[in-house]
Amino acid sequence: MITTREKKGMSKTGPLAACLLCCMLLLPFSASGKEPLPRPQHPLRPLSQVLTLHQAVSIALKESPLLASKSNEVSAFKQRERAARGALLPRVDAYSSYTRLSDPQVVVPIKDFGGTPPTFSRDQYSAGLKVKVPVFEGGRLWTDVTLARLSRAMSQEQFRLTEQELIYNVTNVFNEILFLKALEKAQDDTLQALKKLRADAKKRLDVGRLAPVDLMRIDTQVAEQEHTLVRTRQEKVRAFETLAQLMGRQPGDVRDIKGRLREYSTKGLKCSMEELSKIILERPDIKRAQREMMLAKKTIGYERGLNLPQVDLVGDYGRRAGSGFDGDEEVWSAGVTVRLNIFSGGVISARIQEAEARYLAARNRYGHLRLNALKEAMHAISEIKEAKQRLDAARVALTTARESYRIEEISYETGAGTVTDALLSQATWLQARANVYQALYDCERAIMDYKLAIGKVEDAD
Repeated sequence: MITTREKKGMSKTGPLAACLLCCMLLLPFSASGKEPLPRPQHPLRPLSQVLTLHQAVSIALKESPLLASKSNEVSAFKQRERAARGALLPRVDAYSSYTRLSDPQVVVPIKDFGGTPPTFSRDQYSAGLKVKVPVFEGGRLWTDVTLARLSRAMSQEQFRLTEQELIYNVTNVFNEILFLKALEKAQDDTLQALKKLRADAKKRLDVGRLAPVDLMRIDTQVAEQEHTLVRTRQEKVRAFETLAQLMGRQPGDVRDIKGRLREYSTKGLKCSMEELSKIILERPDIKRAQREMMLAKKTIGYERGLNLPQVDLVGDYGRRAGSGFDGDEEVWSAGVTVRLNIFSGGVISARIQEAEARYLAARNRYGHLRLNALKEAMHAISEIKEAKQRLDAARVALTTARESYRIEEISYETGAGTVTDALLSQATWLQARANVYQALYDCERAIMDYKLAIGKVEDAD
């Protein structure tokens, strides 16, 4: 049976118990202390269609795990900036406590002389709210917001850089596959021609019109050509696997592509050094280095703020009670706190000097990246011009080699030429075809190098 005193005690403990319950509910709940494991993603189906360059780049931008990780980093830095801004707002904390003392102590302080005597208890209960309003911290809070904003901008530039590098790599591997497919076709045509030549030579050997050593030379050439064709096909297989990996797919998911190697004009590559210097400033890594330099400079002021006073408005409102919740009464406090560092053993000055040194390092790194970017752009322009000249020369050589092979083949069929001359002319013709394809691929790669150097890598169909 509940007594009158117990009922009185329960009525007094109502607000205190409710506050304790709220504090317990506000605490993070974790039954096992472990976070749930992420669900495994379902494997993507193999791509059945023949991909164009535009489709390959689009899939890579959507499904690349590397690009997705950079996007997640951008989101993380956005939340960091949000947290930095939240530090400018008042902070309210709920608290509750229970303490068992060796000797009874006053639960609520004496309010005046001659009044109700205070309640003593070995059990001390308390619950309430604490409020802290930052007033001045040497500018460190606002500087922290600026640092978080710069960090977010740096992560966005890193995302852009990764995106451009992904397009660059996908395009180069795609063009490499086109080159290998064209080379494979040329090598297979050569192999079929050699086999046809070998069958004709075998007939001549049977009738005594060909020496056995000539047939052995043809067999050797056939074996070498078969090995070369196998090597090209395996290089193509590896290139397909690389393309699938860049697209966020498993090896074997990308089965075939379509397109052609193109020839670009060099008319739009003529620009002055001043114009090129301005263009490269838009490169994501250059802009990231510039913001990194700004962040390092702001960090100096952030560290210097440790030498300034820290002023906060503080407040406390709650209830206290003793054993059996006797002496339950509300208590509150309000005031201003000021903290100023007097001596830190040289820690603050060392941190300031470290920040200054990091700023100088970031500034020098920014200058180095600008010079390196300018060099990369100039080298890419030079490589484009060289590849263009090499392509023109390779086409002239291809025309000559094709005609020489035609003449030697006729001479061999009429008996005026030798097998050796026919094989040499055929090898020269094959090499000329490979040189044309190689020059086209080098031209495509040099164009992509130039676009990456100026920070303007774009998807092209």
